[in-house]
Amino acid sequence: MKYIRLLFYILFISKTIVTWGGENIGGLSFRAYEYSKDERTSFIIPSGNQRVRFKDYLSVSFDLKIREKDEHFGYVCRMIVDNRNSLNLILVNPVNEKPYLCLIKDQQYLGKIHSSAPIDIHEWNRIKIELEYKNDTLYVRNNGSLISKEKVAAPDNHSVKVCFGANKLASYTTSDVAPIILKDVQIGLEPGSIKYEWSLEQAVSDTLLQDKFRQMTAFISNPEWIINSHIYWKHRKTLSFSSKTFPVPCEDQSACYFIAKDRIVKYDLIRSTTKEYVFSPLIDVNRITNQFLFVPLKDKGSQLVYYDFEKPDGENLSFFNFQTKSWSIPIQRKRQSSYTQHNRFFNSKDSSIVQILGYGFHLYTRELNRISLSGEVIKGELPDVITPRYLSAIGKTDSLVYIYGGLGNDLGKQEYGVVHYKDLYKLNLNDYSLEKKWAIPENLCDEVAASTLIVDEIEKGEHAKGLFFSSGRFLSSLVLKDLNLENGQETVLGDTIPYTFLDVNSHADLIYLASEKCYYAVTVHQVEGNNYEANIYSIASPVLPIQNITVQESKGTWWKLLFICICVAGLGGIGWRLKNSRKHDKKEAISISQQDICEKEEGVVSDINSEKEIQENDHLYSSFEAPVLNTTPGIYMLNGFQVINRDLKDITGKFTPIMRQLLSVIILYSNQNNKGISNIKLKELLWYDKSEESFSNNRSVNIRKIRLLLEEVGDTEISSANGYWYFLNKGHVYNDYTIANQLMQKMAPLDVVHKEDLEKLLSLASFGQLLPNMQFDWVDSFKADYSDSMIDLLSRLRDSKQFVGNDNLRIQISNCILRFDSLDEESVRVKCRALVDLKRMGMAYTAFDQFTKEYKLILNEDFKYSFEQFISEV
Repeated sequence: MKYIRLLFYILFISKTIVTWGGENIGGLSFRAYEYSKDERTSFIIPSGNQRVRFKDYLSVSFDLKIREKDEHFGYVCRMIVDNRNSLNLILVNPVNEKPYLCLIKDQQYLGKIHSSAPIDIHEWNRIKIELEYKNDTLYVRNNGSLISKEKVAAPDNHSVKVCFGANKLASYTTSDVAPIILKDVQIGLEPGSIKYEWSLEQAVSDTLLQDKFRQMTAFISNPEWIINSHIYWKHRKTLSFSSKTFPVPCEDQSACYFIAKDRIVKYDLIRSTTKEYVFSPLIDVNRITNQFLFVPLKDKGSQLVYYDFEKPDGENLSFFNFQTKSWSIPIQRKRQSSYTQHNRFFNSKDSSIVQILGYGFHLYTRELNRISLSGEVIKGELPDVITPRYLSAIGKTDSLVYIYGGLGNDLGKQEYGVVHYKDLYKLNLNDYSLEKKWAIPENLCDEVAASTLIVDEIEKGEHAKGLFFSSGRFLSSLVLKDLNLENGQETVLGDTIPYTFLDVNSHADLIYLASEKCYYAVTVHQVEGNNYEANIYSIASPVLPIQNITVQESKGTWWKLLFICICVAGLGGIGWRLKNSRKHDKKEAISISQQDICEKEEGVVSDINSEKEIQENDHLYSSFEAPVLNTTPGIYMLNGFQVINRDLKDITGKFTPIMRQLLSVIILYSNQNNKGISNIKLKELLWYDKSEESFSNNRSVNIRKIRLLLEEVGDTEISSANGYWYFLNKGHVYNDYTIANQLMQKMAPLDVVHKEDLEKLLSLASFGQLLPNMQFDWVDSFKADYSDSMIDLLSRLRDSKQFVGNDNLRIQISNCILRFDSLDEESVRVKCRALVDLKRMGMAYTAFDQFTKEYKLILNEDFKYSFEQFISEV
């Protein structure tokens, strides 16, 4: 039954096109003029020096969309025929004309792509280019309709290379890349048939991409996968402030404003630009909370207002004038606010600003205060159906406000403890009546939602999106969730965003721009002293769950896949039966991924777990030579930093000291936590004395240089996600530190080890310390952890009954330990005893003499035992 489930799971996830809500989401977005020339996207069919060969017919078809807000110029597709003619589909943008697509053959302009029906280049169009050499004709079709027919001269022998975007092919090089989104690329060699196909729906990390039928390989570089924009948050901007700062979204302007003590910074969410408005007098931001809101004013659009229910009547509202850069009433307070981390909104039903809940002076509140734009104040409380609390989230529709969760207690006094609520209430905006919808009891987690819920109007208010985080952690993270407003069911969407939470000194908010089909997350937190930092992130809608994406299998390969899966399941069943038919028990060998062990080290793993087997296989543990040269492409970190390329050339000299540190720290943190190192930590370790802008520039330049050098080594990648940088080894690129760690984790719990594993471990241990030539504080903990783990495991192996009587092997293990700790007395003793047993007295005395000299040199005292006393000690 287990194999059947596995079979159907494989069928479900393999060879798929991601779909969501009936909508296909995917495609390849090309990096164009917004990137440097080296970072622009290429998609070339086929890869390398191959050509697609054809006789009398060729068709190239693809789905194409032009991004609206980028430079409308560049190559869409370049078809190089027989390496001497080119047919080019180009996006052009003449003055005083709308952008359009045109065809150019070599230097001859063939004409504009047009049809009787208007072509919207910013929507999906199915382009098909056909060459018929029998009648020397070129056809261009859009969405099935013939839109162009041209006569072209036909050469004798036919081969083609199809290039989308940038390419560096001789005589046809171009970096002029049109801002296109591409998918469903098909090549046909006969009318009505498809020979090669690339859907480009799913993200891949390889530079070589096989077609659907596994008959041709394409080359891809610098891809921007559309699917990733629906799964991973993209960091857009970091803003720094010298005071406490409050974020204030303004969806009408597609912006988020940040109010600091002496200025307002407007961040344009779409253009990612900022504009400052410096004002005076200063605001004592440490005595207020986020009491700012944009409200609609007749004939004035949205207006920024500060509200304060603790002020005397007539001073409750202060409007900001962006022309004069001043507040209508100076914002001053004599004490801190009583309503930190409260919720607020504008009620268009009665044109009032509404403030609910909050915390101050160790009290949780359930106040409901209102103020009209004319200044009329009404103070009150929410019905006692809801308990006093703060850190709640609200989602607003035209007539309702949903209030979700928060922290507080029944009495509203902090000394009575805090309860984490997971409940939902409906506040009627017509009469302010409150209805409890549901509550999830016995909530043991400390998760709360950021202040804003985006109610999904498509689903008639039944669902909402919100950012959730752990309020009990300082280094927390935000995750977007879909919240079912009917029953409280939650679905995690996308990946996480780092979030530093320090209660009233941190803020997080969620913004949705329907015009962009995009969510934006805004975080603000205190960094050092009175300095604050704001970060803005974005993710495309609909946001997809990472772990639970609905998929649809590709056509044409389903039965092949089924056959393969049945064979795999059948072989697995046979293996299971053979394993269980053995007459004696054996411990199952734990395999190491082929991806992590280089090809030259592949072999069959043997089991040895009885004294008889140990004796019979004693020859397996005979002496072997540790490698003295690195003869495998890879990144070496044991006994010093070294990089070997595919041609087995040492390219270490191409890495500057800072590049060596940067690559090493990313690899080390990736091994430690499987997540990598955050931008914050990276700046702290390597560029602590740099400004944010300088750090960003230094990091980008050095990572780009490292990536170029790693291309010479093999299939590796330094990637960034959620503000973290991590190292991904996608091929057979050797990294001795990673393999050593995996071997130690595998062998540590075992009573009996395998020959191949022991050989690999001793080979790696013989190189000694991790990065001995790197003397920096940040690397010391990694060095210590690696040395301690290696010494502990080797010491256990040295003393294991499995190797009793195998003097050569025990000498090798002891030598490896001494590479890490030259004063390890037990290892010296075991080594000397083994040498004596092997009748190598001179070597035994030499080893002891070397040890005593080093003992004197390091500890500044004589070793107290003679050779005879030392080896006889128990």
